Amino acid sequence: MNTESVRMRGFMEYTKVNDALNRIITRIQRSEPETVPVTESLGRILYEDIYSPRNIPHFDRSAMDGYAVIAEDTFGASQHSPIKLKVIGEVRVGKPPNLKVSKMEAAQIATGAPIPSDADAVVMVEYTKRIDGEIEVYSPVTPGKNVSKLGEDVKKGQKILSNGKQIRPQEETMLLQCGIAEVKVAKRPRVAIVSSGSELVDIDKAPELGQVISTNSYTLASMVRVYGGEPKLLGIVPDIPEELERAIEEALKYDMGVFSGGTSVGKYDYLPDLLEKKGELIFHGVAMKPGSPTAVSFLKGKPIFSLPGYPVATMMAFIVFVAPSIRKMLGAEKLDPRIFIEAKMSRKVASTLGRRDFVRVKIEETDEGILAVPLRAGGSGVVSSMVNADGIVEIPENVEGINEGERVRVALFPHIVV
Repeated sequence: MNTESVRMRGFMEYTKVNDALNRIITRIQRSEPETVPVTESLGRILYEDIYSPRNIPHFDRSAMDGYAVIAEDTFGASQHSPIKLKVIGEVRVGKPPNLKVSKMEAAQIATGAPIPSDADAVVMVEYTKRIDGEIEVYSPVTPGKNVSKLGEDVKKGQKILSNGKQIRPQEETMLLQCGIAEVKVAKRPRVAIVSSGSELVDIDKAPELGQVISTNSYTLASMVRVYGGEPKLLGIVPDIPEELERAIEEALKYDMGVFSGGTSVGKYDYLPDLLEKKGELIFHGVAMKPGSPTAVSFLKGKPIFSLPGYPVATMMAFIVFVAPSIRKMLGAEKLDPRIFIEAKMSRKVASTLGRRDFVRVKIEETDEGILAVPLRAGGSGVVSSMVNADGIVEIPENVEGINEGERVRVALFPHIVV
């Protein structure tokens, strides 16, 4: 690809989004595994299938407070004709039962306590009445009623979690209940982040006329964390080829590099030229809005992303290309973990054939159903359009706009809980 002709001339052609993403994903290799405590594994991606070394529960236990009985002894019991059973003792939680239930006997039992020998059901306390050393049973039970059987939840040797599964609190609970203290997970990809542009100043400085506060690095670092990577900020680099080359070499010390700015068609947008000079530039210019100047190269087998400098375009290009690349490195079962919902478009939105448009929308619940309300955005620098949005609606390349009332698929932004 001859990127030299792009600067000061513009793109002669654009790569389609799916083609561009496929060129990246097919080259990405999974990161190495590491072992971590289950109690510190939240959000990590499993590196292997997990099988339970024990039954859950590992004994028959009561699912209710009541009385352990032989079910057959309760047959025919009713409010008008209760059956009397002798109470022979009590079974408590956390202790083995030291009694045996014989015919026409019952043992008081708590929820979670082990079922005593020969009992096969539990009568709920609500259907009994205690009278001295006996109970009256007012409702029959069948064998197994109100009993959680050994292995009812998980059987020994059963696969409980699959390779590529992301660990949530419920997966942690399952692992710990099965007696698993450590798990093998994919190492977090280390992502070098660079902001390119001679006009940039860091966030602790007041910008002068013509200068721009460099927020992209911090935005990208947060997005890297959201999708499972480990960011490393390398700072601001001016539009000087020698400085950019040094930044590229520094980024190659990590698993992935993400640059923002310096990737369009301006006189000082050197980055794509340098990336092509140093490695394989697999595309520059994507048929998408926002984010069309995106470029991606592979240097020494490592992906280097060159994203647009405008904040919204940077975020959108990250979601489309960088996020799934991080997930591929992790070996995640889903490259796109976002939640999708169906909604009706609240008004007509135009688009251009041959280009994929990413429309920022706000979700509104109405009596007529869920609406996707397009946000009127002035350009890729209008950060408020992302702040006010709940998600994104994609308009495919072969579609010329979306009509009012048309059903659309909304990709919601990841929900972050701190």
